[in-house]
Amino acid sequence: MVAQLHLALVMAIDAKLLVLDEPTLGLDILYRKQFYNSLLNDYFDHNRTIVVTTHQVEEVQDVLTDLMFINRGRIALQCTMEEFETRYVEVMVHPDHVANARSLKPISERQVFGRSVFLFAQVDRNQLAALGDVRTPSIADVFVAVMSNEAASAQGHTAPVKTTDQEKGNPVTIN
Repeated sequence: MVAQLHLALVMAIDAKLLVLDEPTLGLDILYRKQFYNSLLNDYFDHNRTIVVTTHQVEEVQDVLTDLMFINRGRIALQCTMEEFETRYVEVMVHPDHVANARSLKPISERQVFGRSVFLFAQVDRNQLAALGDVRTPSIADVFVAVMSNEAASAQGHTAPVKTTDQEKGNPVTIN
């Protein structure tokens, strides 16, 4: 109840920039959903910016416009949600196509129910569809892949992939 009261007080402030750090910590799922619903429907307008830092990315994935991962003070990933949905592809690969999938240099690979699931960055969806079942990955899955690759890269285990931000033409590093 105290957390709910604090959130109600914060939302009563007419601020152009609202920064929320783990705002739903301690709330059960019903109140978390209600909070994010209220935040978007009652508080947000086009003259306000809301920055939410959270480890509960699954809860906010559908309400985000922009995404940023920060690792030890360095931006590990920054994109709009539109860019996210076109940039990252997850494929549950048919067993006979695993070698082909690996040759396309996925950013991660994991096993789910005995099948290989690969995560790719900026690989053609049509090309990947020939390998198995294609879907847009969750933010959590991309977060784990990016941060795991950042840690491995820091230890000298992997080389980053250089590419460009298609919208701005700026160089981007994807680990």
